[in-house]
Amino acid sequence: MQVIQTAAALMVRSMVLSAQLAGQQRLLWLQQSAAAGGDVGEVARLRDENRRLTSELRLLKDRFGEAPVRKRYTPMQRLRVLWHMTYYGIPRSKVTEHFLIARSTLYRWLHAAERGNLGGKKAPTESPRKTPVELARMIWGIFDANPYVGRDRIANTVWLLGVFVAASTVRNILLQPKPKNAPATAKAGKAPATPRAIVARYPNHVWTVDRTRVLRWGIWPTWVLVAIDHFSRKVVACCPLEGPNAGWVVGAMEEAFLRHGAPRYLISDQEKVFLSDAFQELLIPWDVKQRFGAVGQHGSIAVTERVILTLKYEWLKRVPVIRGLDHLSHLLQDFEIYYNEYRGHATLGGAVPSLIHRGEQWTKPEKSAKALPPNIERRFFPDTQIIAYRLAA
Repeated sequence: MQVIQTAAALMVRSMVLSAQLAGQQRLLWLQQSAAAGGDVGEVARLRDENRRLTSELRLLKDRFGEAPVRKRYTPMQRLRVLWHMTYYGIPRSKVTEHFLIARSTLYRWLHAAERGNLGGKKAPTESPRKTPVELARMIWGIFDANPYVGRDRIANTVWLLGVFVAASTVRNILLQPKPKNAPATAKAGKAPATPRAIVARYPNHVWTVDRTRVLRWGIWPTWVLVAIDHFSRKVVACCPLEGPNAGWVVGAMEEAFLRHGAPRYLISDQEKVFLSDAFQELLIPWDVKQRFGAVGQHGSIAVTERVILTLKYEWLKRVPVIRGLDHLSHLLQDFEIYYNEYRGHATLGGAVPSLIHRGEQWTKPEKSAKALPPNIERRFFPDTQIIAYRLAA
């Protein structure tokens, strides 16, 4: 097979070289005809143009035939296209105008011709850089056994085994579902435990955290950290970050731990700041176990993402302009009060998060309860022009 491909590559190269030599003879003939004077040069130019157009028309007819549906060029037609472009000196940027194919397609043909293959869309062999399924399973196994290890350390672990994998590849593998259909040898032993969803059973059992960006003065992006308690849906952290690095995230989370107490589990996505060594050093003294969530699944960061949507479209969208970092910090503090103390949640049966977080009981009103109580507390948030209500203590 290798001998056939080498012979085919040599044949294609010789064909291109002969087209280049013939094209040089063609240009010399045109120059000599133009130097003869009179109508000789113009006639020669028109004849050459007619031959070129006739050749292109014949190729297009062979490709389309009588049917209006576009077909692929056959290997022989591809060779004729390469010959034609080399002979007439047509730039590769003009290939779409002449033969109705993309430039990327032409470059793929050229690369395939160097390998002695013009018959298919892809190379006959797979790329050596493609990550095998067995390697992906091993990376998942390392991650399951060491959930605190980042992508760089996983890549270093694989390097020690004599196999190269980039840290970005490790990240992409862990962002995809775990490979299935393990080999029979792996089934002989005990199968690794499947990560199960963590169900929040009491306040500060499970927190989720995520970051988003908002614009100050409509142009300057600023990171905002949002963390909530899964059991009560209480926002435990909602603050702007002065910088994008992990240090600001660590400072904000530490303040949240001091205010509300540390959770048992902290679920985040696999963003770099949450995989950093600084973030891991924060969790260890507080005895917090980190887990990674999947978007849209129970026990994941999807709940935090919905809070972020509420923050943006129910709160910040009502503010014409965010005037600097202090103004943003004030808006986020008001949102935390509004969300926790005044905004009822369907998931909680209409209760507010602070009530559930304090462990108080909540009973949904009866359908016959129509009279307004006298102890209604009304609060106006001037920046967002929102009026909130609750029963006074």
